[in-house]
Amino acid sequence: MDASEDSLNPVTIDWQNDENHILLNPRWSEKDSAGLCKVAQTITQRRNLQGHLWLATSGSTSEAVGQIKLVALSKKAFQVSALAVNKHLQANSSDVWLQVLPRFHVGGLGVEVRAHLSGSRVVCDFEKWNPERIHKNLSDNKITIASMVPTQVFDLVQAGLQSPKSLRAVIVGGGALTEGLYQQARKLNWPLLPSYGMTETCSQIATASLESLQSSAMPLPQKLSHVEWRADTEGLLQVRGESLLTCYGQRQKDGKIVDWDPKIDGWFPTEDFVKLQDLSIRFTGRKNDFIKIGGESSSMGRLREIFERVVAAVDSSVSQQVALVDAPSERLATEIHLVTSLQGKDQLLSQLEDNFNQEVLPFERIREVKYITGIPRSDLGKVLWAQMKRELYGR
Repeated sequence: MDASEDSLNPVTIDWQNDENHILLNPRWSEKDSAGLCKVAQTITQRRNLQGHLWLATSGSTSEAVGQIKLVALSKKAFQVSALAVNKHLQANSSDVWLQVLPRFHVGGLGVEVRAHLSGSRVVCDFEKWNPERIHKNLSDNKITIASMVPTQVFDLVQAGLQSPKSLRAVIVGGGALTEGLYQQARKLNWPLLPSYGMTETCSQIATASLESLQSSAMPLPQKLSHVEWRADTEGLLQVRGESLLTCYGQRQKDGKIVDWDPKIDGWFPTEDFVKLQDLSIRFTGRKNDFIKIGGESSSMGRLREIFERVVAAVDSSVSQQVALVDAPSERLATEIHLVTSLQGKDQLLSQLEDNFNQEVLPFERIREVKYITGIPRSDLGKVLWAQMKRELYGR
């Protein structure tokens, strides 16, 4: 099994053969990567897997690596997903894809297999993210389709960069895209298509339609043709289709390597609360986002959505430097804190706090502002909540 640990000199993946690969974050230590490779190799032999790719679900530090779940995804599953995305985007051999998401994420690999199946060209840019360089790359290479995360869209918007005329679609995934950011990007003509997906489904299972670009309203992602979905009695999403994972793999604290298939009768149960209507999906929160504050139930997903709206209304330029976190409290069990890397902005922070508190219930108000050197984020710009809590509260 090959281990691709250098995104600048990656292994070439043959999407038709039975070779297996494990693709890991090159920032991880050699020891951590070797440990994860051992997990993947052990389970590959145990299950006699062929034509599979192993990816990590999350994690960014050595402390977290031991808790990481690896996901085995077949090349067939990737191709099923890619065919559905190509159909949705009407992709063909005249398209040129920009690949800026890393190959150790399904968003980056997805670009490769979609281009392979449609006969399209791929332009890779794995250097440190820079919006001006990416904009020049888009223009110079006449890119027609790109896949990005909200943080990258934010940077392009903050730089005031207009979308190149050649670009006809930007799939946005890897995190929630706010209404405010969407509208700012559309004013600069960026053809954003919000999507919904996960590692376990080989990337997106729902994406806004090309027709949605004819309207200024922010669209909901639309179900792609290769999956079925339903919500259980709690409102948690379940997915069925040929793009689903084969199994998980993990090393337990006692050193034992375990693997398991989470699907039940072909259905993959997620921990995402959603609202399904016709063919559209609205993500409303994660199961582990629900907290108790002084005995009252609340949702961090909902509170963070409110906070993002408040930040967008007050000063959207600071959105990457502020965050809302559920903190341990002896009296209330949990309380809400505003975390920031901003210094000397007391008036702005006070305004954010006041505006947020006016929109939430009394027990949900911000009770403290915590200062941090920098808000930790993953390669895709997601806040690393567990790492931040450890830094702030030691747990």
